[in-house]
Amino acid sequence: MTQGESGQDGDSNQSIWRGVDFSGLTLVLGAGGGRLVDVLAAQVRQADGHLAVVDYQIPALRELVPEHGHSPQCLRARYRQLPLLAESVDLLVVNGVLREAPGSRYEALFDEFWRVLVQGGRLRVSDILEPTEADYDQAWHERNAIVRALAALMDKPAALSVDLTAAAKALRQVGFEDLSVALLPGLALTDAWLEETVNAVHGMAARLADRSQRDQIIERKVPNLIAAYAAGNQRAPERFVLSGRKVGSLALDMESSFTEDDLLPEA
Repeated sequence: MTQGESGQDGDSNQSIWRGVDFSGLTLVLGAGGGRLVDVLAAQVRQADGHLAVVDYQIPALRELVPEHGHSPQCLRARYRQLPLLAESVDLLVVNGVLREAPGSRYEALFDEFWRVLVQGGRLRVSDILEPTEADYDQAWHERNAIVRALAALMDKPAALSVDLTAAAKALRQVGFEDLSVALLPGLALTDAWLEETVNAVHGMAARLADRSQRDQIIERKVPNLIAAYAAGNQRAPERFVLSGRKVGSLALDMESSFTEDDLLPEA
């Protein structure tokens, strides 16, 4: 049940990333749909740098390999324990994965990011927020209600959004400086999104042994989702890009004037 990544044209991607130093090691956490990795791979090749992608899902990593003449280094690992040496990463891009960590674990996760970044290294975290009460967020509200209900019935966690205030506070606690945040509007939801979401709900509900629980999801909650989408002009929740720097005596100027419109995390 994802809102897929959407990219710009080639020229736009080039200009958006102009000014970022890709000559060292760029590490992406979260393969996503692969579009962001495509963009970064092109920039890294031009700078004669190195690109690595970490994900814990083998299918997500396999999808990256056929797409590139010079494939990124793909590593399967958990984000809280990265298989890299200390101070080995120059640019760390966290793509739609922070929501998988509870707020109480933000600081521990950022400690690991701090460990692998070089002095002066940059961190960019891209993810989504909880939907607002606006009319255009109602379909996503219903989507989240279904995910939370299924998670409770299956006794599993639900990765839905990021507490941006808590994330920024945790970054400061770890030691990151020069924090900045950019808010980007949610992507428009499509008929394809609705179809994929409903199909995914049916697939997960089929795992419930209790028929009454399945009926509650399929016959009550799914119609609410469809009705909210039918109201029109529905969007995914706002996205954000939270940036920081591991400041040190070897800090480099890696600032950029782009707005990072192409950092479109999975939702």
